[in-house]
Amino acid sequence: MSQVIDVEISSLITKKHIAQFNDDGYTLIKNVFSSKEINQLAMAFDRWKEFGNLIGRTWRKQNTIVWIEDSVVRGMQWPSYHDSVMAKFRLDTRLLEIVEPFIGNNLKQIINQLHWKMPGSKISWPLHRDVRSRQPVEAFKDLFSSWVQTGIAIDHHREENGAMFVVPGSHKDFPADANDQSLYSAVSYKNDPRIKPLIMDPGDVVIWNAFVVHGGGFNSSNYLDRRFYINGYVKAENCTRGEWAWKNGRSVPLTEDNALIQFEKVNEVKEAFYPEDRNISEYVID
Repeated sequence: MSQVIDVEISSLITKKHIAQFNDDGYTLIKNVFSSKEINQLAMAFDRWKEFGNLIGRTWRKQNTIVWIEDSVVRGMQWPSYHDSVMAKFRLDTRLLEIVEPFIGNNLKQIINQLHWKMPGSKISWPLHRDVRSRQPVEAFKDLFSSWVQTGIAIDHHREENGAMFVVPGSHKDFPADANDQSLYSAVSYKNDPRIKPLIMDPGDVVIWNAFVVHGGGFNSSNYLDRRFYINGYVKAENCTRGEWAWKNGRSVPLTEDNALIQFEKVNEVKEAFYPEDRNISEYVID
């Protein structure tokens, strides 16, 4: 199930990256963004965290949602409709250089997400495969070779502050059947001898496959946050949902008209609201 065949390699992606992605289901690219750029992103993260602290509860406006659990800001989807910094980096040419060898340059975006793991917070991501969140299944064709997730490290990612764990090669353990729900949760992999923490420094970027097992532990540090900016892209011709990111390599900015992605009523409910006030259950997804 090799995902990449006879690709042209960009200035950021080497043959070693290609080989690791095919073999392990992920690859890490060092020093993609400068400290100045990471500081820009860090300040944007902090602004949205303060927004979450002010609103106090999970809040949604069309595709944009802030998840708050036990008074802790846990995550957010689609800040880029409202934030020029986040919008700039979702379309950064370096991200295109990284993903293009794998899925081309005619791409829609499915995920635009912020994660926080503040010191001492009881937040973790159980081991899973991202195929679980690519719903409905019929909206995605050939998911294994059509979709990738990227993550930009805003902070140092270490085991003690909740770094992502990955199980190299787990994307090839079973047939890549998006309809097979037994693949979605992968907690049994916690004792797999292949499992390893993904050690990242600010400005590093990781890219992974929809079927590789990964997750993250608790932030047990006393001072180090673990902020992570995630953007997921898909071959446009193989997906009926999502916002355009690049059309044949040319970036496509967002507009006020939200595309259908995960919130089914995006075109019916356009005002901001607290989901619990409408008896709507919202939970953190990726």
